Amino acid sequence: MGNVAVVLDTDAIRLFAQAARSDNPAYRLADRPVVPPTFLPAGGSVAGERVETDHRFFGPPPRAGDQLTAIRAGAPGRPAVAESLTRYFDRTGGLVAESWAAAEAFAVEEVSPQAAALLATYATDWLGAEAIRRFRTRSVRPLPPGDVMSCSGQVTQSYVQDGEARVDVSLCGVDAAGTVVVRAWATFAVTGDETPDPR
Repeated sequence: MGNVAVVLDTDAIRLFAQAARSDNPAYRLADRPVVPPTFLPAGGSVAGERVETDHRFFGPPPRAGDQLTAIRAGAPGRPAVAESLTRYFDRTGGLVAESWAAAEAFAVEEVSPQAAALLATYATDWLGAEAIRRFRTRSVRPLPPGDVMSCSGQVTQSYVQDGEARVDVSLCGVDAAGTVVVRAWATFAVTGDETPDPR
């Protein structure tokens, strides 16, 4: 695949945030909203029983109006697994984000990305939409339409990377029966020396 020009659209970001049930002002009210962690696709959809994604931001997330160049690459060599990686570059050629996704190709039941988006909403409402640096997910099973998902999270470590104080958190989403639907591991930039309270 060649280079694809991407202009981040304000309305698309707001609609995505609304579908993910986020009222975060950084997505819904800002003149130039930031992209939610799972907004930038890894290129095409990958369906499978166990879908994994990894969204990385090399600084604050891009904003509406940013013009990016997307370069997508498949990952051949594993016939039972469909993989894709999309890298996003700004106007100067700097890498600003990348999204990777993989799914077992033989799975019958498709996993909806909605559960991962809901868990991302939980995480960014807790630690800040503009502070996200990485959001990795593993969808374990589908969340049926209309089903309720409960989320929880805890800080696993605090450290400094690239001159920025950061925390890693582990997150979990369960359905009404208490069965795990999605798990996530995220990294956020933090200000000060305070470790955020678990949720």
